[in-house]
Amino acid sequence: MNVDVEEVLRRELHEVASGLRVPARPPTPREPVRGRWVRGQRVLRLALVAVVTLVVVGAVAVVSSFGDGGSPTPPATPPTEPPTERPSVRSLTADTPTVPHVFDGRLYVGREGLPGSWWTVSQAAGAWVAQRDDDTWWWGTGSGTERHPLSGTVVLQPQLSPDGTLLAVATATGDGGQVVLVDTRSGETVNTLPFDAAGPSDPGALGVVAVTEDAEVFLQSDSQRLMWLAAEGDETVDLDATAPDQWVRGSTAAGLLVFDGTRDGEPDASYLAEVSDAGELRRLGTLPGEDVKVNPSGTWLGHGGSWGGESQTISEITAQTVDGSRELTLRSPDDRQLLLLTWEDDDLLLAELHTDGIPTGLARCSIRAEECLVVDAP
Repeated sequence: MNVDVEEVLRRELHEVASGLRVPARPPTPREPVRGRWVRGQRVLRLALVAVVTLVVVGAVAVVSSFGDGGSPTPPATPPTEPPTERPSVRSLTADTPTVPHVFDGRLYVGREGLPGSWWTVSQAAGAWVAQRDDDTWWWGTGSGTERHPLSGTVVLQPQLSPDGTLLAVATATGDGGQVVLVDTRSGETVNTLPFDAAGPSDPGALGVVAVTEDAEVFLQSDSQRLMWLAAEGDETVDLDATAPDQWVRGSTAAGLLVFDGTRDGEPDASYLAEVSDAGELRRLGTLPGEDVKVNPSGTWLGHGGSWGGESQTISEITAQTVDGSRELTLRSPDDRQLLLLTWEDDDLLLAELHTDGIPTGLARCSIRAEECLVVDAP
């Protein structure tokens, strides 16, 4: 079958033109408003052009759908949307951990052991700060073994922001003390806050208890609690006045960890909060206890793992969503007890395996798989 393209176009245009309803011309105003009239004519002309263009395009599409032999050509397959990339999810394996951790007195960063004997380490987004058995403190970033010393005698302990970009540390000597905020990406000092103290054991010596990604540094001594707005210079807020008997314990991606001294012994004594520039705390949700660890995105928290002495023996880890909508139990892969160390990512937790209170191995737990495996020690 042969199709005359010109005939098809003529017929289609004729049908559209005959059926097109053109509005009656409005009455001429007493004083012509040329601008308004010109705009109206342009709109009408553009509307007619648009209709005719659509008809022409449609007619061409109909004609071109027939091949030389008159048989219809299958329509082109519409392009498919590229698949949405899902965030990578690490599998639950027994691979050696790369997250900074201390095991059996050794500090491991990216599977590499650092020289010396170490007491403890905390980490956030690859940045870490750790204490050696000689009471010196060191920090570093990434998977390398390069480390930087923190000079002076540290009061309490250094703290990292949840995203690992800021490190806050308070040090004191006989000549006084200072709080230093460091950018871990460059190693440069962001700001410094001096304070009066006769040494690290002085009751007035300030120590860091938390630092947020917004450079809000929470300080504490035997006599006062302060929030230092480090991005604003040396401005501080007296938390004893703005949040009486509310004790900030840490900073997480889900908010500040706070203990309410007026609710000591009650199930809602520990909670998540956000803080205003004026130092006022707003409760976000209740926590199961003070000793919790929140994953990097602030969606899950883990707690549990205690034994010996007068405390209740808890040999497993409880994981729950921050909003409390889901809870699950992660049990040891053998007959040892689990003690949560840190989150490796949003799904995986790294834990110590203990036998009679002595660390004897490591385990990795997945909240997606609801399972724990013994992992290869470094």
